[in-house]
Amino acid sequence: MRENSKIYNRKDSLLYFFLIIFTFLQNHISAQDLNGNWQGRFYLDGSSRNWSFEIDLEQDHSKIKGIGKQIEISQKNQTRNINSTFTLNGYFNGDRLVYNMDEVLFLKSPNGQCMARCQYQFVEKRSKYQFIGECNRNGTFYKNENYYPNHLACNTPATTKVIFEKNKDINGRETEVVETVNVDQSKVTIKIWDSDKVDGDIISLNLNGYWILKNYKITDKVKTIMFTLPQKSNDLILYAENLGRMPPNTAAISVWIGKEKIKELVLNSDEGRSEGIRILRN
Repeated sequence: MRENSKIYNRKDSLLYFFLIIFTFLQNHISAQDLNGNWQGRFYLDGSSRNWSFEIDLEQDHSKIKGIGKQIEISQKNQTRNINSTFTLNGYFNGDRLVYNMDEVLFLKSPNGQCMARCQYQFVEKRSKYQFIGECNRNGTFYKNENYYPNHLACNTPATTKVIFEKNKDINGRETEVVETVNVDQSKVTIKIWDSDKVDGDIISLNLNGYWILKNYKITDKVKTIMFTLPQKSNDLILYAENLGRMPPNTAAISVWIGKEKIKELVLNSDEGRSEGIRILRN
């Protein structure tokens, strides 16, 4: 009886040990909050076309589902055209995100599309979280609301390099990238001013987690700031230091390369949310 008691105690101890490990891993996975909108880009070998990628993720512990969008950005005027929209299902183990394209919701091309399986590595940086990886054809072809498994065209190996990211909060405030701009040089000039009524707004500008302008009282006079883009993907965030007399804080920002104006837009920020612009260096 004593021997049997020892065996049962040993089994109970092992079961308790594995339960602790499982709980730890689940808590670790849950600590990485993947919910929300992620934005990025992908590259096709041999293509000069500029593609943007957006994905809205829903996380339930290790289970992941969501909706992805493939968007082509015009190099001429920076307009965005949705090429396809799809659902996805997969998992996240704390370091890697893996998912399959599940269902096509919209496809612009009448020629059809190969479905894919995607795998990414999770990376944490100073100002953002990133997933870096690739998508490969999974053998299924979609066209005209029909799916064709083991399709010859989709069994041919083809890899797409993908990176997408989500900004960290700044001082507890949610940040949202509302526009993406592509440039072909690292030296950039931005001009900032109050395009609405001047009401005492005080703002700061954050580039990739570093302040490049602090406690600036914005007026209708244009302020010019020149800097070099330190990364391929750079997020410029407008942070409200006060709300002025008429909230939220607003600022007009234009992005220049030399004497060419690439983009002009208005950003809004308040005590709960900060808007920004993503500048991608080709």
